[in-house]
Amino acid sequence: MGQTFAEKKGARGSPGCRWVCTFLLAAGCLASTAAAEGGPRSEIEKALRLGVSILSDSRLKQDTRFEQLRAAVLPLFDFPEMARRSLGAHWRRRTPEQRKEFTALFTRLLEQTYANRIASYNGQRMHFIREEIDGRFAQVDTRIVDQEGRKFDVDYRLHRVKELGGWRIYDIVIADISLVNNYRAQFNRVINRNSYEALVARLRGS
Repeated sequence: MGQTFAEKKGARGSPGCRWVCTFLLAAGCLASTAAAEGGPRSEIEKALRLGVSILSDSRLKQDTRFEQLRAAVLPLFDFPEMARRSLGAHWRRRTPEQRKEFTALFTRLLEQTYANRIASYNGQRMHFIREEIDGRFAQVDTRIVDQEGRKFDVDYRLHRVKELGGWRIYDIVIADISLVNNYRAQFNRVINRNSYEALVARLRGS
C-alpha cells in the first residue's frame, strides 16, 4: 500500500466521538467556489449539500431524518478500510470471519455515534481550504466556523476505490487529531490488557 497523508503528516490519536457530527455540522453553509467535477472535494460537497437539505427539512420526523441522512452520507465512508486501520497490526491475526464481524461491529459503533449527534446541527458554516491528490490518495481540508465565530479545521482523508467507482473517506482529522489513530490506540489498549475477544465483547454490548 502506498504512503498516505496520515503517514506523511504524522497524525496523532485522540477522542474521535465527534466524527460524523462534525461531518454533518459542516454542511451548514458551503463555500461558494465550485468544486472540481468528480474529484474528492466534489464527492464530499455533494454529500454535505444533500445532508443539509435533509437536516433543514422540518417536516421530517427524527427517525426518517436519520434514515435519509444515513443513506446520503454514510456511503461516502469506507468502513471496512476504517475498521482495518483502526485494528492496526491485530487485523493481520484475524480470520476472515473475525474481520467480517469486527467490521460490522465497528460500523455499528460509528453509526450509533452518528445517530446520537444529529440533533446538534445549528447552522455552522464550512469553507473548503484545499484539495490535495496524490495518486489514489487525497485530502480535502476544510474549516468550520460556528455562530460565535470560533474556527476549527477538519480534514477528510480519502482514497479511490475502483470497485465503488469513486472516492471514499478512510479517516477524518479534527484539529490535527485522527479518528482512526484514536480508535487504534483504544482498541490496542483493550487487546493488550485483556484480549481481542474482550474487545469484541465490548463492541457487541455497545
